[in-house]
Amino acid sequence: MTPAEGAFWLGVPNLMLITQDWNNPPQMSRERAWKAKTTKEQYAISFEPLKRVQWAAVGSGGRGGLAEIPDIVTLAKKYPNFTGTFLDDFLRPVTLPDGRKGANPAMSEAELKSMRAQLGTVGRPMEVWTVIYSHDFDPKHPAFRRCEPPLVESLKHFDAIVFFTWKSEELKDLEKNLALLESIKPKNCRIALGIYLWDYTGIDPAKKDDPAYKMGKPVPLDLMEHQCGLGLKWLKEGRVSDLVILGLAGIDQGNPSAPWMRDWIRKVGDEKLAGLET
Repeated sequence: MTPAEGAFWLGVPNLMLITQDWNNPPQMSRERAWKAKTTKEQYAISFEPLKRVQWAAVGSGGRGGLAEIPDIVTLAKKYPNFTGTFLDDFLRPVTLPDGRKGANPAMSEAELKSMRAQLGTVGRPMEVWTVIYSHDFDPKHPAFRRCEPPLVESLKHFDAIVFFTWKSEELKDLEKNLALLESIKPKNCRIALGIYLWDYTGIDPAKKDDPAYKMGKPVPLDLMEHQCGLGLKWLKEGRVSDLVILGLAGIDQGNPSAPWMRDWIRKVGDEKLAGLET
């Protein structure tokens, strides 16, 4: 499926395009001489029926950065449903001088400020969202990595944090972890709940003997119900601003959590939430 097809299949009006090494479109300047529409513009055209679109400046694995912003600005000036940019996997793993596992931001303070300045030329408000995992901000988590500079110093640059839980078995701690994130985030920074359809850390017993199988397993349906139920509750309470579903990679591969997600959206998608845009 293409990204637009995935949004249509799920029945959602908004989309974030998160790039990876294998699907990252070329810089627009490299294609203009020989294409009527660049690859990025072709994507943007397919997104025109959607309400809100964000294009990642930092993609999967923390790749990308400031060099992506000029194209995002160009697209946003032409396509009014582009509402901002997205920094996926904002913390990059590093080894600290003492040998411990650590992390540093995918973009420096100066780069984040430059990004904001460039987005300011679009002529309308452009938001910046990022992904934070529960193990990024909980010092007691076994996978916690100390960030230099401290993570909280970077959070002031974001309009919203998309809070994801990396391992599905840790979804039982969602309420505790949301409260912890609320206690450290800047006052004016919103929280969106990230919802995985696929657990990249597990092993799928139904596919483990398939030579084409690489990693992961579907998020169990009881945990899908748990995280989506809490997400809807928190939307109504105003504790989260959005639910962000990841995503396209888990939709058309026989993953049972995907049709479950679509059915859930059909069931609750028309509920009105006071003060929140759709």
